[in-house]
Amino acid sequence: MSELGPDAIGPAPIWNTACGSPLVDALGVAGDDVVAVVGGGGKTTAMFRLAREIVARGGCAITTTTTRIFAAQIALAPAHLTAADATQETVAAGLAAHRHLLVIGETDGTGKAAGVSLDLFGRLRTWCPRVCLVNEADGSRMRPLKAPAAHEPVIPIETTVVVPVVGADVFGKSLDAEHVHRADLVSALTGAPLGAPVTPHVVARVLANPLGGCKNVPASARVIVLINKVETAADRKLAHETADYLLTEPTIDAVVLAAVRGEKPVIEVLRR
Repeated sequence: MSELGPDAIGPAPIWNTACGSPLVDALGVAGDDVVAVVGGGGKTTAMFRLAREIVARGGCAITTTTTRIFAAQIALAPAHLTAADATQETVAAGLAAHRHLLVIGETDGTGKAAGVSLDLFGRLRTWCPRVCLVNEADGSRMRPLKAPAAHEPVIPIETTVVVPVVGADVFGKSLDAEHVHRADLVSALTGAPLGAPVTPHVVARVLANPLGGCKNVPASARVIVLINKVETAADRKLAHETADYLLTEPTIDAVVLAAVRGEKPVIEVLRR
């Protein structure tokens, strides 16, 4: 990673107006891609939106997690299988019936489920080579920004697209545990002191860092940053500033500005 100093804005990115386009197009996801969604600020919503859009186009999608998932999130899928019940036959039957299938680890009796193993993930790819797999690869405790702990994210080697996500609602908030998951690690990665305002520069440094948003990315995978919850003109301005920093980094292929819960989620796609 190059040093993202406060003046390290390179050539202006190309601002591709893509207002209202599907998220699947903005992220450049094909029907057989393997997508890992990491970070904070709307990962689960983005994962299920991608699956719905793929199904709407006549494709099939498997959603899963290599971390953990809660009952309310499991209910967002039309059907799910636990790891113990996942075989080539049951997965094929679920996709034939619903086109979108969520595969989870074992539940703990409270509705929360563990993630799937890397071994099972590899088998899902082998069983369904023409199906898009979308994996939520870490957790953020509902915070819009995070830095990963030593054990995460768990990104399978089969992954072809990594989507680091941040919520625009973090801009201007304090760098503390209320607003940022593992604020101490974000501080260490960026040099920003705890309690300082979260700026576009701070966000960009976290997302582009090989120990932050780009941690454990397979060498051949594309990295598309998703700045979610861009809902006001002020949000958009700050997201633009973040993209200016991010697109000086060769590891970042594009930046998508979006409000994923909206009817027309994509606001802009930014490239060099």
